[in-house]
Amino acid sequence: MKQLSFLRSTPIRGLPALSLCAHCFFALMTLTLLVPAGGQTPAKVSGVVRDPTGALIPGATVEITRAGGGVVSTATTDDGGHFQMAQPAGGDYDLIVVRAGFSPLDKALHVAKTPLAPLTLTLNLADVTTSVNVDAAQDIDVAAPENNNDVATVSANDMKTLPVFDGDIVSTLSAFLDTGIAGEGGATLIVDGVEASSVGVAASAIERVSINEDPYSAEYRQPGRGQVEVITKSAADHFHGSASFTYRNSALNGTNYFATTKPSEQRNLYEGYLTGPIKPLKNTAFLFSMSRKERDVYTQVLATTLPTVMPTVNVYTPTRTTEISMKVSRQYNDHHSAYVLYKFHDEGDVNDGVGGLVQETAGYAENDFDQDLTYHDDLSVSANILNQLDVHYERDYESVIDNEDDKPQTIVEGVGTFYSAQLDAVYTENNPTVNDMVTWTVGKRVPQTMKFGIQIPNMGRRIWEDETNREGTYTYANAAAYPGTPSSFSIQQGQSRFQTLFAQPSGFFLDQMQLGKKLTVTPGVRYDFQNTLSNTKDGVEPRLSIAYMVDKKHALVVRTGSGIYIRRVGVNIGQQLARYQFAAERNLLITDGACLVPATCTPTVLAEAPPSLFQYQPGLQAPVQAYFGLSVERQVTKNSTLVVGYNGYRGWHALRSVDINAPLPPFTSYARPNPNFAQVLQLQSQGYQKTDGMNVSYRGRVGNVVSGFLQYTLQHSDANTTFSTFMPQNQYKPNDEWSRSDFDQRQRLGLFATLYPDKPLNFGVGFYDNTPLPYTITTGTDDYKTGVFNARPAGVPRNSLNGGDFQDLQVRVGYTYKLHPRVKDDESALAFSVSGFNTLNRVNFETYNGVQGSLLYKQPTSAADPRRLQLQISYTF
Repeated sequence: MKQLSFLRSTPIRGLPALSLCAHCFFALMTLTLLVPAGGQTPAKVSGVVRDPTGALIPGATVEITRAGGGVVSTATTDDGGHFQMAQPAGGDYDLIVVRAGFSPLDKALHVAKTPLAPLTLTLNLADVTTSVNVDAAQDIDVAAPENNNDVATVSANDMKTLPVFDGDIVSTLSAFLDTGIAGEGGATLIVDGVEASSVGVAASAIERVSINEDPYSAEYRQPGRGQVEVITKSAADHFHGSASFTYRNSALNGTNYFATTKPSEQRNLYEGYLTGPIKPLKNTAFLFSMSRKERDVYTQVLATTLPTVMPTVNVYTPTRTTEISMKVSRQYNDHHSAYVLYKFHDEGDVNDGVGGLVQETAGYAENDFDQDLTYHDDLSVSANILNQLDVHYERDYESVIDNEDDKPQTIVEGVGTFYSAQLDAVYTENNPTVNDMVTWTVGKRVPQTMKFGIQIPNMGRRIWEDETNREGTYTYANAAAYPGTPSSFSIQQGQSRFQTLFAQPSGFFLDQMQLGKKLTVTPGVRYDFQNTLSNTKDGVEPRLSIAYMVDKKHALVVRTGSGIYIRRVGVNIGQQLARYQFAAERNLLITDGACLVPATCTPTVLAEAPPSLFQYQPGLQAPVQAYFGLSVERQVTKNSTLVVGYNGYRGWHALRSVDINAPLPPFTSYARPNPNFAQVLQLQSQGYQKTDGMNVSYRGRVGNVVSGFLQYTLQHSDANTTFSTFMPQNQYKPNDEWSRSDFDQRQRLGLFATLYPDKPLNFGVGFYDNTPLPYTITTGTDDYKTGVFNARPAGVPRNSLNGGDFQDLQVRVGYTYKLHPRVKDDESALAFSVSGFNTLNRVNFETYNGVQGSLLYKQPTSAADPRRLQLQISYTF
């Protein structure tokens, strides 16, 4: 909160000085090349785009088109909702404004010899199905990449009518992500055009969320199906906001499949936002949001007979999360705006990691405390050039404290995990980032929109204070072996504090060209560097997307594209190198000898034990992925669009870890080739991944009765590795791991829709139906003498078994009561809703036991939540 007070006391008039140096390169370059001789300022069309509440809309496309067709000029609204572009010659034109989540605006524009006065344009909120193709007679460039219809988008208006669990719309839309494409670090989160670790604002302060909006753009490091894009609301020049309370209680819920008794659970969610002008300061506004989540919930730990007989129990796993954000924005003039944003996140969890076969004694408490400060600046250098600057600083603090640190951890394969062996660790990260992008619109006969910029989204210092596994871990092959001699013992000693410096800068250029009325071509190139893999080559990533409008009347568009993507490697790999390359932190893995008997594992014996190492393979490469696709979209009716497409990717230089000091075949002895070391884990980049899939999506509206979006995916994925931590069973034949990938989910169906979306009483539904994910059979024994316990029966590939399928029907019934229905533009209302998740109370098993010899072999060990009802009341003004 100290930073928040600082923001309130900082004179806004001083903000432009912060951006002058950062803007100077692009501004001077573009001014020199493009400003007309004689210093004359050309006439321009400018204005602001708002929603019905008066909130400013960033990222809207504004086009001036000739009455007979053809785009004359185009611009994109900045974060303050403002736009400007060159004024065309005198005559009659159409002015078209398009933004996902809003109904398109098309109005006549008459241009005379005198300059036009600034325009104020209002976009009405659209339902979930609204497409830019709502009227084929409009001159909207349906072939533009951002008008791709194979996109899952939810607007602020949709969130009021759809069932959204805990108000977490990002998690709800994640069902439409391609997990395999996302890569090792998971899906990328883009908030207001910049990479972020969390949304950081209350759900009610979100304008829209989308996936796959521009699949092949060089602006982003991930393909469209591997990232979530979030646009937050802008500060408004008049007061409005909302407040809501969401409540759930176990009395309204079903009982988890594995729970012998229903535990007493409750969840409370308080959230809201307020925006309006800061009266003493001209053209200055604020937006404040707050969210508080209190979850008192339980998880189920399965019954076991080890180390003593224990029944299935409910373990208390509470969570507390607080998020606060404050944005102060100012419009200096019609070509310059800026804002400062502060975000605060504090989350605490108890008994993390517990559930299924992991007992409460092996759990831990975790606290995550983050603070972010962002300065964003939009500067229109001329009528067709916009420069956008982001300077961001983030400080993250995360601590982990184990439940029991006085006992070694015990793992019995296929039976359970007991005690913590000390999981204590503290992570501190300071992360300054800079992003600067120029949007330059040129051309009349051949309109072009060029974007280029630099991005440093991941730079900083991470300190890891590691006290994990200081008491050691004993692993037993199966229940019959316990409590005899374990199969392996591991422990960590030595240095515990490590510092890692990281930087992953990038640059990009793209050129969106409208070649005639039907063809849009967008070539681009991106350059990425990462110091985490210091001896790898840097990467140039070409991108290309092409769209051809076959039939304007039916908005029939064929789209294709491809791109090369250099996969970002996490900072954790650099930390592994710092810890274990020269055994600064002694990681001991003992598979035979005195230490397998606790009474004889003395400090002297441990001091003489050979340590494990971690190193990079000579010639290590960063993972590379080629993503490509072809789709056909057609407007079926005026308010519905069908898209059928193919998507595929090939990944090479995929990472895996191989023990190059593993015992030699025929694996009858634990002796290692180099007796001075135990495991020598080498990070290699020789893996390969392959995925092919078909997607069918439909968005439509039937009158005023129903609107919705549906997506079906048929996909197959193979690989010989997963992520950097993957280890083959036979260290000398890593390529033999080729099989179904961990993400090989053959079919997925997702649907969300609203009945009577424009009525006070409405009904929302979400339905998700997925075929099983695979899992692997293991023997539970250390057949290859490596201490890894991932050996499979002879001739059995990875992921040979299917887990359980998944079905989830979600419903919402809501009623909105307008407080002043006869007052124009008065949005004051009370809303009440009841939402059900897994409404049919179907059992959806999540994890399965694949260890041969276990009493639970091929049996599920955990299940998703049963039916849950969610009550909500909200007030909007």
